[in-house]
Amino acid sequence: MKKSKILFIDDDRDFVEANKIILNNAGYEVIPAYDGKTGMQKAINEKPDLIILDVILPDINGFSVCREIKEDPNLQNIPVILFTSIGAKPGGYPENIGIQHKADAYIEKPASPELLLEKVTFLLTTSAPKSKIESEKPKILLVDDDPDFLEATKQILLANRFEVITAKDGDEGIQKARIENPDLIFLDVIMPGKDGYTVCYE
Repeated sequence: MKKSKILFIDDDRDFVEANKIILNNAGYEVIPAYDGKTGMQKAINEKPDLIILDVILPDINGFSVCREIKEDPNLQNIPVILFTSIGAKPGGYPENIGIQHKADAYIEKPASPELLLEKVTFLLTTSAPKSKIESEKPKILLVDDDPDFLEATKQILLANRFEVITAKDGDEGIQKARIENPDLIFLDVIMPGKDGYTVCYE
């Protein structure tokens, strides 16, 4: 299985290295960047699955980097975690400021490895593209000339979270298959007009 790729942007090299070990041990690939401009360039080039971002950086602040990422159509779906000690200081930014800058999560330093991994796992899981079966109901076309059988089978499939389309003969089945583009077709063989073999061939 391909490892999820995490871009870690922080000017504290020792801090990055320590967290890189934690993330590597959890099965993630980590790409380090030590300032905002380098981080943006690596985000563009590497297309990471998630970005961990400090707020206080030597060139541009993390809020600006986060905003640039979220305004870039090619990067905006990458989840961003603001990971910083700024919220713990007098006059520091609270979590809602990070959210206003379109960050997906905020972690205040120091944080336990468990909290970091919990946030990373949650965001990678919830932001991952879902398969068709997970994101929408699979569509099934039932083609049969027996109306009672069609209705009974339809109710069973609906109860199991399928979308169901029915057709009462071969010609209607072919027409609905072309229009609806179902994921699966249940097809009777013996039908008036075109039999199931002919429909399947077409």
